[in-house]
Amino acid sequence: MLKVNDKVKITKTGEVGYVEKLSDEGERITVRIPPSEGWPFQHYVFISKEGLTYLNDKAKSKIEPTPLDWRAPL
Repeated sequence: MLKVNDKVKITKTGEVGYVEKLSDEGERITVRIPPSEGWPFQHYVFISKEGLTYLNDKAKSKIEPTPLDWRAPL
């Protein structure tokens, strides 16, 4: 079962991203694709779970931060 922040690969395009949101009891998934070299912004893909491959990334299990992380100053 997928959960938020799991690393996944979109089978059709080969893009790698992270699960952002699960809908319809895990049947539809929103995937966050990190920025690429040619585009400075992240984008989102809405896909069914059949179109994804789970990537087990045990050796490198940190969550990739968003570049536009607007946190309030401490």
